[in-house]
Amino acid sequence: MIEPSSDRARRLAGLSQRLRMMHAQLADQPADMRTEQLRDAVQREISILAPQERDGFLMELMEQFPVWNAGGAPATPAPARAAAISTDPRALAEKLVEACKGLSEGERGAIIARLGEAGLAPKPAPQTKPTYVGEPIAAPPAAAAAPVSASAAAGELRKAIGVMPEVPLDQGRVLEMAAILAEFTLRLEPWACTYWKDIAPDAKSTVFQTLNKDLAKYATGDEKVTKAQLANNVYNLRSLVSLLMKGVVEAGKQFARDHLQRFSVEEIKRAAGPGSLVTSEDVKCWRQYVKLMEGYDAAAVEKRLKQLLAKDVDAGLGQVIRK
Repeated sequence: MIEPSSDRARRLAGLSQRLRMMHAQLADQPADMRTEQLRDAVQREISILAPQERDGFLMELMEQFPVWNAGGAPATPAPARAAAISTDPRALAEKLVEACKGLSEGERGAIIARLGEAGLAPKPAPQTKPTYVGEPIAAPPAAAAAPVSASAAAGELRKAIGVMPEVPLDQGRVLEMAAILAEFTLRLEPWACTYWKDIAPDAKSTVFQTLNKDLAKYATGDEKVTKAQLANNVYNLRSLVSLLMKGVVEAGKQFARDHLQRFSVEEIKRAAGPGSLVTSEDVKCWRQYVKLMEGYDAAAVEKRLKQLLAKDVDAGLGQVIRK
């Protein structure tokens, strides 16, 4: 086999070989997970290239890289020499459309955004911050301190739970519902705040327990606790809980990527190097694995997961939390 002569060709050949190995190793995994792992490997490789070289590198990779279906069919052998790349924009557009079949909405959005940067597609509208469904709107200062009539409060409740104005409310059941929701909130708040403090003691964004006192004060007419203040504290708690749930998923994904990047077969082989007359490749790989596992115990895994979760949640809270 003739070795690639240029650094670019060596990178291309090495990446293609790694992708084939990864696809074989992940054949029993779900298609979306397999796609994500392969995509991450490609992104890591092109990130070290100059921006003007990345598109050409990807086009060359597409020409020689085998295509698999979702069922994990064997790879089609790459031709000895890639065919000439068409320069017809219409042919390239058709090829892009074909290559994008089966991609997720997020992946398609990233491609559309790249085309928009080049002036080939409308640019998506920029978003300054995440939008959360049901985010409370801060009332004007004068209205926040003003007393709320029973009819106005009933109107807000109808709107929140979807009851038409002509349907009467059962006052007794409304109070029972308030008690149930208050108990749920007061049991959730200490757990969420304590858990957040445990995984991120040095976080920039902190959510304190306030509802355990504010609910009683507000219900008994304490003017120091306003409606806007109560709604703000509930919103902060809701944001913390939702971001913790989302962060667990994201931390798991990132941990899996980091683990494969460090402990995958190809990475260990690369770090160990080829075998010699004295030491076989298998022995060198095992020694490299033992070296990587030094200090890597249950406590280290837990610490890493907490770091990933804390980073994701703290960044989200910094954008949405209200003081």
